[in-house]
Amino acid sequence: MKYQRHLQDINKRRKYKKTELDQRLNKILIFSFTTNVLKLIIAKNNFEQFKSETLQVKIKRFCVISGRSKGVLKKFKVSRIILRELSGKGLFFGLKKAS
Repeated sequence: MKYQRHLQDINKRRKYKKTELDQRLNKILIFSFTTNVLKLIIAKNNFEQFKSETLQVKIKRFCVISGRSKGVLKKFKVSRIILRELSGKGLFFGLKKAS
């Protein structure tokens, strides 16, 4: 069974996915220079209504194989330790040991 933090992270990802479009539209309205003051105030109020759970910053990245949360590379979704082991075996195309 997955760790409790993995389950919490999965729930955060679901919540973010539901509100992602609204958040991005509000952000565009806030930072665009052509909007008038009334639209700007409404957009800021809408953006503040989103809970902290639905923000993208709160989503954490975990290694797919080991479940490690530190040192995870975006491109491969594995930790640096696992990447070194697998690349030493030649499982990643184009990666090889430097020494």
